Amino acid sequence: MKRAVVLLTVFLLLFTFGCLEKKERNPPLISVSVDGEEGENGWYTGSLTVSINASDNESTVKELKYRVNGDMWKDYRMPVHLTKDGFYFIECYAKDGNGNEAFYNATLKIDATKPTINFTEFEEGYVYWRGKKAPPLRIPRDTMIIGDYTFTVNAQDGLSGCKKVEFYLGGTLVHEDSEPPYEWELERTFGVYNISAVAYDYAGNYNEIMVEDVQIFNL
Repeated sequence: MKRAVVLLTVFLLLFTFGCLEKKERNPPLISVSVDGEEGENGWYTGSLTVSINASDNESTVKELKYRVNGDMWKDYRMPVHLTKDGFYFIECYAKDGNGNEAFYNATLKIDATKPTINFTEFEEGYVYWRGKKAPPLRIPRDTMIIGDYTFTVNAQDGLSGCKKVEFYLGGTLVHEDSEPPYEWELERTFGVYNISAVAYDYAGNYNEIMVEDVQIFNL
């Protein structure tokens, strides 16, 4: 009987301490918050402030570290500021008073730069006769299109990439192209219009070019 009691006591002690030991193995909880202007497709369009926090319900957090893009580990003391365009791989490490460790990582993307855009051949102050460039007919230099004409735009974005180009006749959207070469073929039009094109990148930035007061005779 005494042997059974001893074995039962040992079992209960082992069970109790085993549970405590298992409970003490829970790592800290790491959370990261990002403050910045959100663009599209997971991009941010300006500088970021990254705040890191670690908590532990069973112990105290003894260490909280971070590093950016594989650089040296640093003790986290204040929010981290990211200001330049590019990709950032953030790694976080926390350790509690029981020696339990936790890791966390996230990738952040910044593209605050507008895409570049320009007409490849169309230029203010020239006459375009059936697609061919010619000197102006009079002074002041008028911009004229006589007959058919195809507008071609060169648009690029070195980070998130160029998503599309929109073409406008006056204030009216007349064509959209999502693949280079970005082109729009002018349909039958008569009058004086501003001709503009707008390039968008995948982060949500955009850039516009315009040639004003274009005289169009395409009947």
